[in-house]
Amino acid sequence: MVASAGNLPEGDCKEQNSADPQNPTWLVIPPWFSDYVLSVAAVQRDGQVAEFSINGPWVSVAAPGTEVVLRGARVGRIDSFRFFEALDTVSILDSALAAEQDGYDAVAIGNILDPGLREARSMLEIPVVGLGETSMLTACTMGSRFGLIGVNPYFGGRFEENVARYGLQQRLADLRFMALTPHELDACFSDDSARDRAVEAFTEAARETLARGAEVIVPAGGRIVAFLNAQGIRQVDGAPVLDGTTALVAAAESAVRLRETMGTVVSRRRLYARAPGPSIDAVAAEYAESYGVPALRTLGGSAKRT
Repeated sequence: MVASAGNLPEGDCKEQNSADPQNPTWLVIPPWFSDYVLSVAAVQRDGQVAEFSINGPWVSVAAPGTEVVLRGARVGRIDSFRFFEALDTVSILDSALAAEQDGYDAVAIGNILDPGLREARSMLEIPVVGLGETSMLTACTMGSRFGLIGVNPYFGGRFEENVARYGLQQRLADLRFMALTPHELDACFSDDSARDRAVEAFTEAARETLARGAEVIVPAGGRIVAFLNAQGIRQVDGAPVLDGTTALVAAAESAVRLRETMGTVVSRRRLYARAPGPSIDAVAAEYAESYGVPALRTLGGSAKRT
């Protein structure tokens, strides 16, 4: 059996054990009681034990932990509409380029519509994963068909486009929207009565997808995932409710390990073909200036020759 060495804060454990591993104040179960449990702790990028990983004599091995750094779009206020979504995508691509230049191991686009996903993959050597694609592909490993539940009806057409783009039309059982606006959902985090209405709206929409054959429920948006996690909602009538955020981080971690083993995680044959290095060098400064992509200016003159 493999189990976590324990993280802070977790359950009743609020403080780190002392540096002496033989005298722990807090015990982690099951590792503490069994010689047949391989207990895994986390280390930081510098090799030191991560502060959140609980010290104790049960620790068997330690593996690198994951540091998540958040970078938002420059504006990102009305991406319900395609024109403004396209403008936001420019800043996403700039952040993705900068992340690779700053030494990060992967880029995870946390927008359910996956803006800039294909474009970033075609340019970066590090893995690029998207919330929408990851959520749907993960759902396909959990059941034969899935249902998407969103908040913003303006996203409906783009959800359908992405389902088709990923070749999952036959796996999508239904697409539904909760009977409230995105701003109303935001208010549900602090308003008890509104919270109850939101849970009811989600449950009703989920049951409609189940009636149409869904076996897995995919909340279509980061704010919905955050709300459902806060309420502890993990299933509806026996159907799992996917935590897309956790799936996205796990996909990024997996892709990093895969790249370490294979040397790459993306094909350059067709869809994700990368522009030749000399071509990038010739136009990087002009594109960076014209479209506001400073990371591209940094890339110019040092682009990997392909």
